[in-house]
Amino acid sequence: MRVTLVNAQVLDGNNVVPPLGLMYIAAVLEKAGHAVQIYDSDPEYQASMIREIKDFNPDLIGLSFLTVGYQRALHLMQNLKKELPNKMFCSGGVHTTVKPKETLEEFGVDFIVIGEGEDTIVEACDKLGKKESLAGVKGVMYKENGSIIDTGRRDMIQDLDTIPFPARHLIDMTPYLKPPGIIRGYATKNQTTIVTSRGCPFKCIYCGSHNIFGRKTRRRSVKNVVDEIEHLYKNYDMKGIYYCDDTFTLSPKWVKEYCEELKRRNLNIKWGCQSRVDQTDMELMKMMKASGLVQLDFGVESGSEKILRVLGKGGAGDRTAQIKHSFKMCKELDIRTLATFIIGNPEETKEDIEQSFQVAKDIEADYTAFYFLTPYPGTDIYDMAIKNGWLDPTLPFSEIWAHRQPELPLMAITFKKEELRDIRRKLQNAFFVKNYFTRKSNISFYSILFSILFRHPKVFLDAIGKLIRTRRIDYIVETLNAEYWRMKKYEGIG
Repeated sequence: MRVTLVNAQVLDGNNVVPPLGLMYIAAVLEKAGHAVQIYDSDPEYQASMIREIKDFNPDLIGLSFLTVGYQRALHLMQNLKKELPNKMFCSGGVHTTVKPKETLEEFGVDFIVIGEGEDTIVEACDKLGKKESLAGVKGVMYKENGSIIDTGRRDMIQDLDTIPFPARHLIDMTPYLKPPGIIRGYATKNQTTIVTSRGCPFKCIYCGSHNIFGRKTRRRSVKNVVDEIEHLYKNYDMKGIYYCDDTFTLSPKWVKEYCEELKRRNLNIKWGCQSRVDQTDMELMKMMKASGLVQLDFGVESGSEKILRVLGKGGAGDRTAQIKHSFKMCKELDIRTLATFIIGNPEETKEDIEQSFQVAKDIEADYTAFYFLTPYPGTDIYDMAIKNGWLDPTLPFSEIWAHRQPELPLMAITFKKEELRDIRRKLQNAFFVKNYFTRKSNISFYSILFSILFRHPKVFLDAIGKLIRTRRIDYIVETLNAEYWRMKKYEGIG
């Protein structure tokens, strides 16, 4: 079969990365003998994409999107079906998995893929290519004679080494490899993302990754991961890697072997990852630093022990002491840190938020971000919000679900929405200078962004308008960053 895969991209702050999920799907389809085309598309720039899809003449078009990109994806699907009326369509991803019937109905696709998609899509395409029914293909939902058929979840892939490397050759990697890159504070060309594991054993009430990859962590072998790094090093002159694993340091033994293998192969790669404050120690971090680690990201979430327990982040002992200790170790080793906090939580008081502010000041992260608690479908907090009437169940899925929402939050529990907006503004503004103007690499990056003023002054005026409404200084930076990405991809600058 000929298959086109489209990611309905939504620019969200500083995070613009290649669509790894779709590139894995593309890789297994190619391995199975299918011809594949990929687009990571900003729906505002879809005319040329549709022309190229017509030229490719696919048998199947697959769409991936997040909750925040729902309306854009729906609009894109409608346009694709209008222009290519005789093609088959499917969708997959987190939102599709947690809202399967709604997606099947509203998007009008021929079938959807539920959960981990590699084995499912290959079997589905093999059957469809032979003009056979999808009956018996685990992990899909479709309509037959007006009835919805759910074939049930497919077992997880246990040996992740059997999955080929993401099909990066199918997209133009150039815009993604231009500076500043995904590792904040390490602004350089040729950085990209890798995933070394799937599944997370923790039960944070705001996270929905388990809907796709489950609670049990499965890891690629060290050799398989470093082989991919070596491939990137040789084929893309890769300078930096950011690991998108939920918690990179879950297995200290694996991490130590990884660090040793990187050094053994003499791969001069700088890298960053996400960790937890209860999953770090000095010996491990020294090894990580020696192998090229430049930044650790921590989901601190709150400085209140009570709220940490509410969020599912609590543990044995004094959690805030663990937080401070981890950041102190990073500072001693000169490892950059990123800390995220969440406000608008159940049972939260002004005293709890003040404790978070104090912890944020104490740990002195290189980048600090405060987000509203966002009840994404498929999370425990979404179910709680619907049950308790904290969230309007008729609220449409769209960009307002972005966790970086600069204006009003989606829901208010112990505060009014306007109060939360004002609290977040005060917290975020307090860290603006440290976030953006305390390292030479950051200053260099944002000097590039401000050059946009001369190319697209309207963008700056729009950002100023949002600043006046929200009084959040960093909104200007994030707006300019999004436009910089568009210029990199669609105008070829950088």
